[in-house]
Amino acid sequence: MTEDTLETESDATADETSDPRAMLAHWANNSDEWVRLLVAEVLTTGRPVSESVIGSAYKLFRQEKALDPREIDTVEKLSTEARQDEAAPPLNLVKLSEVRGVNALVTGAEIEPHEGLTILYGENGTGKTGYSRIFKALADSRTADVILGNVDAEEEIAQNAKLDYKLGDDLHELQWQGDRGVSPFTRMSIFDSPSVSTHVDDDLDYVYVPAVLALFNHVIAAIQGVTAQIDTAISSLGSGSTGLLSRFQRGSSIYPLIETLGASTDLVALKAKASTVPDVEGKIDTLTQAVAALRANTIGTQLTARRREHRAIQQAVDAAAALNALDVAAYNDALVKRMQLAADYQAFRSELFAAADLPAEPEETWSAFIEAGDSYRQHLIEAGAHNADRCLYCRQSVSDTARDLLAKYSTYLEDKISGDIRANDAVIVAFMQRVDEIVTADSVGLAQELADEETKPAYFGGLNDILEAATVAASAVHAGDPVATDLATSLAQPSADCVSAAEAVSADVALLDEQVKNRAKALEDKQAELLELKDAAELANSWAVIEVQVKAAKEADQLRTLKRPLPQLARGVTELSKTASDQLINQSFDALFIEECEALRAPSLKVQFVGREGRAQRRKVLSGRHKPSKVLSEGEQKVLALADFLAEARLAGITAPVIFDDPVSSLDHRRVREVAERVVRLAEDNQVVVFTHDILFTTTLLALSEKSRRCTYFQITDEDGKGKVTRASHPRWDTLNGIKGKINSTIEAAKDEEGEARDALVRVGYGWIRSWCEVFTETELLQGVSQRYQPNIGMTKLEKINTEKLGELIPKVTEVFEDACRYIDGHSQPLATLGVSPTLAALEQHWSDLQNLKKVNDGRA
Repeated sequence: MTEDTLETESDATADETSDPRAMLAHWANNSDEWVRLLVAEVLTTGRPVSESVIGSAYKLFRQEKALDPREIDTVEKLSTEARQDEAAPPLNLVKLSEVRGVNALVTGAEIEPHEGLTILYGENGTGKTGYSRIFKALADSRTADVILGNVDAEEEIAQNAKLDYKLGDDLHELQWQGDRGVSPFTRMSIFDSPSVSTHVDDDLDYVYVPAVLALFNHVIAAIQGVTAQIDTAISSLGSGSTGLLSRFQRGSSIYPLIETLGASTDLVALKAKASTVPDVEGKIDTLTQAVAALRANTIGTQLTARRREHRAIQQAVDAAAALNALDVAAYNDALVKRMQLAADYQAFRSELFAAADLPAEPEETWSAFIEAGDSYRQHLIEAGAHNADRCLYCRQSVSDTARDLLAKYSTYLEDKISGDIRANDAVIVAFMQRVDEIVTADSVGLAQELADEETKPAYFGGLNDILEAATVAASAVHAGDPVATDLATSLAQPSADCVSAAEAVSADVALLDEQVKNRAKALEDKQAELLELKDAAELANSWAVIEVQVKAAKEADQLRTLKRPLPQLARGVTELSKTASDQLINQSFDALFIEECEALRAPSLKVQFVGREGRAQRRKVLSGRHKPSKVLSEGEQKVLALADFLAEARLAGITAPVIFDDPVSSLDHRRVREVAERVVRLAEDNQVVVFTHDILFTTTLLALSEKSRRCTYFQITDEDGKGKVTRASHPRWDTLNGIKGKINSTIEAAKDEEGEARDALVRVGYGWIRSWCEVFTETELLQGVSQRYQPNIGMTKLEKINTEKLGELIPKVTEVFEDACRYIDGHSQPLATLGVSPTLAALEQHWSDLQNLKKVNDGRA
């Protein structure tokens, strides 16, 4: 059925009758049977359709569309008769008491509203809002907000209040516990400041909808309920995809096939990938352990240590070569020559200046003085200011005797012996630099580590000899002593030993490096094998679910196609509702709104009546296009909202309390009186409750109610707590059995592997062996007297320790424990044993020894 057809039939029906029930029946008779079933239920009960009926309609929908076999009987066409709606009995509030857990209101307050006007006056912050929020929650008003308890209280108090009320002449009681929208209080009309913008600008649904118009809403809600069940079915049919995909692992060849699982999946080709391997779970467990062992990378620790060892040995070899390359003879000759030249130089200097009448013997300070004077003389010559006839220091004329002394100074400075000394010293300094450049830091560190080891490598002596020779040579050079001439001969054998050791360690490094590469390749291969095997096994286990999911995908596609026309049904009901609501609501509201605007001097504007999804709505505009809030003042908006609120409340006759929460804020004194007059007139025939902090509004209300005496005044204060109401005048434990299972599992897994994978698993097994020894000692040998993570010593357990067997068991447990420590990464190992790999046979023997020890301790052996 098309939308145009629906609209045409709606118009035709509206011409035939103005009874909304007949309009709905006529429309349903031209729709599917499942729609007719829903409309029949609505017309019969006059209430929203229950979930069970919506479920029945959905079942009928599936059977009509051939998704399921037809089992439900045919739904006959509808006929209906017009009838009048029943009026609800009036609701009156009698008392509000026992308020707890609402804002910070004190307990014990009571409010007994008058049948006419009740005024609750209090300044800002005294607690009025707490009481008004209770009424808003009960009515589920448009501006009802979350009710909090006392935010400063240490404990949260549950919301609670007692309401005594009348329905007609019958007295009732309600224990309110924070619920929203409690019948019959949903009939109350509530106006507050936050609702102003809603009443002024928004497209409003009517709070009151005649029962007959509510039928349209019920039908639309029922259609939406069936649509929701279709959506739920589609979602349910498709929800298996995500759960199923999570069972498989990205990277396998099966994963993308599951990821794109749908109606077009080739189930035959997919099933061929399912695992048929016997005991596939055991094979997966073995592969898992192999992968974990390969990931441990224990060889990497060995490789790092051996590389460091090779670097230190090679450094010693290089040091020996550097020492061997030293020209010791030339250095020693230079030392001897230096002594001879020094003596010759001193003799020459003394002889030259013997008759010079120097104040003291020539020595180093005097030499510095002579050299400084010559430097200054050279400077003056370069500057063109030197006068050979004057003294450089006193500037007096130079005598012949002085000239003779100056000539001796020149002879002294140009002496060949000085040049020979400088050349000889250069040889000594160069030798010293070559000795200082010999690097032995890493070698010294290695030698210090090896010195503490009980078992030392063969090259240790040679390493020490080279380091000692380097130290002795450096000490001699810096002390100015000669170096032993047999240095090169003494280092020949130590150097040869270290060269051989460096070659051997280098070979070990190359071998370990190759093992690391092999292990990485083995890890990659095992991971890929494990990934494929896991998904192949999961594919076999999940096959039934996969077949169901493919079928579900096809059904979901059908439901999506069948769902597309359903929104047109809701639009058809909307068109029917527009016609009916215009006759029953809009025309009446328009007259009441104009009347209220006149009474409150509200601005004149136009009300437009709109409808969406079967709901009657209204909209207010100025000059046909402007929202009132863009033009009117705040006070004008307030009285306009009041007019809209009162017209809506009067639309079906007021049968419940009307509540105003600060209705005159932002109004001038004249409008305050006009609103007060309207409220008092409303209270002449209805129960009205006013919350206000405006003293002018309060006194005006009291004055206007003085004659009729249909008024009760309460004052709300925070003197003894907010809301006081006065009538004026709220850890991991390891166990032996648990570790035993892990050791046995690791041994079995190692039996199925070879090479690097087995080696890695054996090392893992020794890790568990070490843990078993610790737990056995803690719980069996020492009977739990002291346990990790426990704050006390169990003195009462001391007598349980079998002291007679400790001497026999402790050495054996310690021996196995120390052997296990050699093969795990958590403990440092001697270099001599670092490269020794554990064997599976040794692991099994150690495990057997430990089990026998436990039997001895238990008295079973």
